[in-house]
This record gives sequence, C-alpha cells and structure tokens, in this order.
Amino acid sequence: MINHTSLLLFFTTFLVSLTTIAQENVKLYNEQIETGFAVYVDNPEYCPVTVSVSFIMKNMKTEAEQSATFLVPANSKKVLLTKATVIDKFKASKFSYTYTASFGDLNQSDYDKDFAYYLPFEKGNAFTLYQGYNGSFSHQNENALDFTMPVGTPVTAIREGIVIKVVENNVLVCPKKECDKYNNYVIIYHNDGTFAEYTHLKRNGVLVKVGTTVTQGQVIASSGNTGFSSGPHLHLIVYLDKLKNRQTIRTSFKINDGTNTEYLKEKETYRRDY
Repeated sequence: MINHTSLLLFFTTFLVSLTTIAQENVKLYNEQIETGFAVYVDNPEYCPVTVSVSFIMKNMKTEAEQSATFLVPANSKKVLLTKATVIDKFKASKFSYTYTASFGDLNQSDYDKDFAYYLPFEKGNAFTLYQGYNGSFSHQNENALDFTMPVGTPVTAIREGIVIKVVENNVLVCPKKECDKYNNYVIIYHNDGTFAEYTHLKRNGVLVKVGTTVTQGQVIASSGNTGFSSGPHLHLIVYLDKLKNRQTIRTSFKINDGTNTEYLKEKETYRRDY
C-alpha cells in the first residue's frame, strides 16, 4: 500500500454549469489503491452524462489530462474514470479535483436531422405559433417555438424518448427573464442524443415521471402559464447540450393529416389530424 511518509489530501467540489445540470445525482468518489487513488463515478440518470473534471495535483499524475471530460453511460455504477499515481513516495503529495456533470454528450454534433416530429398537441386540435425560431420577443438567436394554448390543454410528446427531468411545483409567473426559475417543465431524451423541453406547464400538471418511456404523441402534461411568461402558452425546444450553453435545433413537424412536414412559421395556425 501507500508509503505513509506521503501526505495524501483528497477533496471534491462542484462547479456550476450553464448546461442541463445532472450533478445532483451523479457522484464522483475515490478508492485507495497501491499506487495512489482510483477515481470512479456513479450515474443513476436515465441518459448518458458528461463529467468534466479538473485535477489539482502535487507529486501525483493521472492517466487522464489535467482537465478532462468523460462520457458516462446511463444507469451505470462504479465506472473507472482514471487513476492518480504518486510520483515520489518519499515526498508529500496532494490530490484534489473539481467536477461538473451534465446531461448528454457535450461533444456531440451529429443527430437525426430528417426526423419528422409530431405537433405537441392532440389529434383534432389546432393552435397558433405565437413566436417562432429567432422570434422578436424572447427567442433571439434561439430555435424555440411558442404555441398559444389555454391553461390545461393536453401537451403531447413530439418524439419518443425517456423522461429525465420534471419540475411541476411552481405557481409564480412574470414577463421577465428572472422568472425563468419558476418554470415548470419536462425534459425528454431522444435516441439520437437530442433533448426536448416542454415549458410553462400547469402546476402539478405533469403526467409522467423521471424514467418513464413515452411514445410519440402520448399526453405528458397540461399546458400552463408559469415562470417567464406573458400569457398561457407552451414553450418548446429541441436541443443538444454543449459545454457553455445549449445548441437549440430547427426541427420539421408533420402538419394537417401528417403527409407533409415543414419548419413552422411564426403567426401561422397549425392543425393536427393524425
């Protein structure tokens, strides 16, 4: 085992990320080995996560880069990230690190660009797209969609996937960015690595739980008017997570009877008959 003339100090801290944080549940920890430490991670989330680690060392080295990212599979335990080895066992050694954990693969760039999404409401209904991609009110430089909907309208999954995040306990609302923290929402992970977020949902209006596998067109929640909102509507984005922010994606939707797909246009009314 390690020579006791070495002083080995170990600690971990969290950093804040602008991506979708998963670190509430993802845990890094170490086990002592003959030459130093082995660093492991548990990921109980229902999608892969990217763990970004920065190592701070004295008289130690790791098999990874000093600042490294690791893609950790969904529902995995004790995944070995790296080993930290003492360089000179007769000198004092220090080893620490900070880390973040974010949903998805932060290095992913490819995805299914041809997928035909369902409109986010039930068959037989029609709603107006109040604000579209790069809209003038709050969608500048963002591929987001706002459908005007009365509170309580059933919201349906635009694509099959697995629920990874649910917030439904908020009641406050205001037309200012600082009210983002009061949004109620559902995030669903898709099999091509993208995510969909359905936002401003009714308090206690979510019908699915984290870990639920949903089908395309399934009712998942009731629309509402919570958080950063100027009136009842559904805010919808499809995105990839990146290191500093989300990359929102333009997606095409089936319209009318579902025969044709198109990128939706602001102020147009769309009907779902499929």
